[in-house]
Amino acid sequence: MNDSASFDFNERPEVKAELTFATDPYIVDSTIRSLQSGVSGSCHTARDLVDIGAALDELGVRELIVNLSWKDGMAVCEGLAKRGVAAKIVGTFRARHPMAPEWARSGIDAGADEICFESAQDADQLKRLAGPVLAAGRKVSHGFAEAYAYDEVIAICRAGLALDVQSQSFHDSYFRFALTPEAAKAFYRSVRRDVANAPPLYVHLSNFYGNATMTAVAALAAGASAADVCMNGIGHHCGHISLAEIVMVLEALYGEKTGIRLDKLVEVSHLVRERSAVPMPLPSPMIGDFAFMIDGAYWAAEAHIPYEQRIHAKFPIAPNIVGNVEQVIWASGTITAASVRAKLGVMGIAQELYSNDVVERIIEGLEVTLRQRSRYPSWLSDNEFEQLCRDVVRLHGSVQVTAKSSPVVASAATAAATGTEPAKRKAARAAAPHDPS
Repeated sequence: MNDSASFDFNERPEVKAELTFATDPYIVDSTIRSLQSGVSGSCHTARDLVDIGAALDELGVRELIVNLSWKDGMAVCEGLAKRGVAAKIVGTFRARHPMAPEWARSGIDAGADEICFESAQDADQLKRLAGPVLAAGRKVSHGFAEAYAYDEVIAICRAGLALDVQSQSFHDSYFRFALTPEAAKAFYRSVRRDVANAPPLYVHLSNFYGNATMTAVAALAAGASAADVCMNGIGHHCGHISLAEIVMVLEALYGEKTGIRLDKLVEVSHLVRERSAVPMPLPSPMIGDFAFMIDGAYWAAEAHIPYEQRIHAKFPIAPNIVGNVEQVIWASGTITAASVRAKLGVMGIAQELYSNDVVERIIEGLEVTLRQRSRYPSWLSDNEFEQLCRDVVRLHGSVQVTAKSSPVVASAATAAATGTEPAKRKAARAAAPHDPS
């Protein structure tokens, strides 16, 4: 990605020498499986999961992973197959469960392209389970989600070669939820060394320590083929690898193409939120409603500087790359008279129409509004703040304003326009330097 920020140490030879990405790293998706899990708290229907899967398919994920043993699994497989999604439909479940052969048969009947047996007891069990699936003309893959000795891992991976296993996935539970980025590199390089012609190796991590994305990137940088992700980072143990985060880290920081339609990330994120009712923090990276948020004070301090030369009032990538937008917010803790004047200037309000008193009343109106709300987030959006400015200027500076005020902002503007502020406070604001930090 040529239009993202860069840092010169990223390009140093000793840094580049550590990167051994696969020729074509890609993304497989477990959003549906994670929403099926009870800990997600999702309020979806089977139709919702199918719609989410179809949207993820259009986004460009290579595989849609569905748990066949959980509620709606078979129905979702059938629905995705009827939609004709390009992504491979992968049905999965615990290989050691006595119902495993039946789930495999039912998954094939429902339209699964591939059956992923999770945590086979050993190579022999994997061969027994894979036989009927292969005979039915479908593919087989395997995932490690239990405790295994390393030599057992290698034995199962080698046995999978004879079965044309499509991938070997390594889950957080296999790693005891304790995989560090350095260990991820060592592990995936070791498997690739010890299993000649190994199939694609996947990384599937929980975010318990908050390091899922960068640990998965480390695995990919050591030759893992794909990251198994979830939109909005949904999942148990504090969520799984965030689809948006890892895609943008790979594309913007490492220059690795993922095949994902970046401009659709926010759109699909909103679909998942709407259909599941699972919320996400407003400033979540890349896809949060306020991911590209700038404090109005920071914005005002650099409003006169060309965008590419700014330090604080800019982002490493343009928001529209991921389908998002910049959001300027205004808060009582950082607002200054200088930032208000900068905003009024950008709004096209003539300087002679706002005195120091008007500026102070705008600040007071902001504070009144936030006290009345008394809830998160304690800020005004840029649109709300503009309306407050217009209302105060109209009431105190005789400027004609056509936009309709919101009740809360209007009442705050009225209070600011008719109230008074202690002289000491006004003097302090006027004397304070404009320093948003």
